[in-house]
Amino acid sequence: GLQGATDPLALRPIPNRLAMKTYMICMAALSPWMVEGMQLPSASMLQDLSRGACSDDVRNDKDFDLIIYGATGFTGKLATQYMSMGRPGAPRWAIGGRNKTELTSLSSELVAGSSQPGPGIVVADLEDPESLQAMTQQTKVVLSYAGPYGKYGGENLIQAALATCTDYVDITGELHWKQEMIGKYEDEARARGLAFVQSAGFDSLPPDLISMLVAEEVAADGQGPPSEVAVLVTKMNGGRSGGSKASGTWEMTHYGPPGPYDLAPGATKASSMPATTLFEEQQNFYFMALADVPVIHRSMNLRFPGAQISVSEASSASMSANSEAWHNDPRMKADPEPANPQPGEGPPEWILQAGSFAAEAKARRSSDGHTAAIRIEGAGDPGYQWTTRASVELALGLARKGPAVAGFPTTSLAVGATELRDILESADGGRLTNFTGA
Repeated sequence: GLQGATDPLALRPIPNRLAMKTYMICMAALSPWMVEGMQLPSASMLQDLSRGACSDDVRNDKDFDLIIYGATGFTGKLATQYMSMGRPGAPRWAIGGRNKTELTSLSSELVAGSSQPGPGIVVADLEDPESLQAMTQQTKVVLSYAGPYGKYGGENLIQAALATCTDYVDITGELHWKQEMIGKYEDEARARGLAFVQSAGFDSLPPDLISMLVAEEVAADGQGPPSEVAVLVTKMNGGRSGGSKASGTWEMTHYGPPGPYDLAPGATKASSMPATTLFEEQQNFYFMALADVPVIHRSMNLRFPGAQISVSEASSASMSANSEAWHNDPRMKADPEPANPQPGEGPPEWILQAGSFAAEAKARRSSDGHTAAIRIEGAGDPGYQWTTRASVELALGLARKGPAVAGFPTTSLAVGATELRDILESADGGRLTNFTGA
């Protein structure tokens, strides 16, 4: 299993260029005190200037365990409604966004429909870095639903979290933006001992997690990692929102097609063909594999560096049959989802509640034929209800125990795959997610 703070991923040395940059920043910041002979800055200021490892005191001395940013959007509001149901351990939480009036209105709605105390309110604008730092300074974890992230200043929020010793979670599917953020900030995030966890929704948490669970099961005998990992999606019943539409449009109009290894620089590449043989049934093209497979490759490369692992993701014939039955549901005509959803709009309540998904993963080590298999089933619209609840649970897991791996870990590595499975199985009274096998 992962070894927390002793994991080599968390303790990788800071590259020389980052160390030099840190030195220059420190010297520039300290020069006024040196020249004028005034008192030196405080220890906490020095830590922020040097951007060294975040101490436990700094990480834990926060007003909130979690701030949900982008709380008044369609997806963010679902997350706040889930939090207002009450959580074990009564985590301290707040809602964040740029419009105080809308945040206050949302807080009133949440209090009116719940026996739980209302959340704190923090006003911050993605175009105002100072306001973002003032916000992230107050929380152990910030969970952002404010997309498209590449369009609306998501990088500024990452910078603020880095500066204030705050772990970060989002649900972006914008692969090229993720690639850019990893390239810019991964070294510093590792040096500070922080986790920046992206794609913590339906894309790409379920395929990433079940892939890691079966891979670790194969590797548990000490004979090495698997050589093939495959995911087969068997059901995906849900709706769509204006936010997802906007994010997809942004990605497609600003970048070229994604590559399977875009998030795993330095990985030993392998064809996807060997992995496809793990499932004997018919496999169809699955459009979300374009987002999911790069995440799985990143996970495998971080967890088993140097290993050549074939990865595939497809949909089954049963998914097509399930989808046809879903779209023939009489409620689709009686209470349809918006034909052209705008930001802030999404599926009606019945789709949020009745939606669901299912997928399977298999892993095999070709040298000895050792295999493992697992199945996941999720309740609620995959892209919205399940996504918000799963991402909230992951963020709260980070707030409770801190990251298992520092840097830009994938969802399956952020708190550890087994730990995340346990968190999701117990979430929402055991109704959110069910795992079978592995």
